[in-house]
Amino acid sequence: MMRRRPGLTLIEMIVVGAILALLATIVLSGTAQARRMARTGACQAALRGLGTALAAYATTHADAVVPSYNMSGTTVGAHNPLDGWAVILDRENFAGGAAGPTGNAFYCPDTLPRAGLAAAQTGADPENPRGFMDWPAVLTLSQAYARPLPERGMPRVLRVAYWINGENPIGRPLPIRQGAYYTGSVGYGSDPFGRTLRANRLGDITRPSATIALADGLYAGNQEGPRPGDRDLRIGYRHLRGAAATNVAFADGHVSMLRGDAFPRDLGGAVPNGQVREENLGGRPTCYADPEKWLSATP
Repeated sequence: MMRRRPGLTLIEMIVVGAILALLATIVLSGTAQARRMARTGACQAALRGLGTALAAYATTHADAVVPSYNMSGTTVGAHNPLDGWAVILDRENFAGGAAGPTGNAFYCPDTLPRAGLAAAQTGADPENPRGFMDWPAVLTLSQAYARPLPERGMPRVLRVAYWINGENPIGRPLPIRQGAYYTGSVGYGSDPFGRTLRANRLGDITRPSATIALADGLYAGNQEGPRPGDRDLRIGYRHLRGAAATNVAFADGHVSMLRGDAFPRDLGGAVPNGQVREENLGGRPTCYADPEKWLSATP
């Protein structure tokens, strides 16, 4: 006679359920990781394309680096709006932008769907730099809002989720450091010495393979506070490499990833000058176009 095999015991069912749950977690985790890697790769591809666009702009404009934006005077407002490097590249057909994330060369696919700027600053919220900013824009002491500039050939607003390494001394007449960074707010001035900020030259960048041009983020400047936890952070640490990391396009066009604890800082913040030197010299990624020049006299 055939003997009837008993069914699964409760313990066996619990064990089988735990195994199935573990397998499902592994599969879902692998899928999420694959999607995250795909978005990171898409962001890097976008930055490579923008690196090519920046080089093409300089070639067409007698070696001039695209302005972080154009302005006049030392302050901005409704009668002195900013255009922005992205809408400049879009207007001149070096790269194509859009009002949203789709079909937009200036948008990282890991960008949080929120505006990242209020009152011309990102504040203390660590999530805000992972958002976007719309350009062209009007900045005041109390608000920031987008505005088309048809009079400059910019009839639409573009959503931008990348930060540009630029001199950004807006608000009062500050001494100009011509050529300190990759780019700058062309037309700013005059400073206390009667100078106006001009376009930087690509040929004046001494270490293009190490000089940061673009990164995940928004707006421009604030290089003295570019790490996670800093107030008014402009860099967007949207990716992971064992810790929060950002994709970076360098002045020579290549793209790499920097962890948040390795992003170089500028003089003028709370970090000792000697540490700033260490972060920017010795072949490391740098925020300076000519780090030896700007840091040589730093004690």
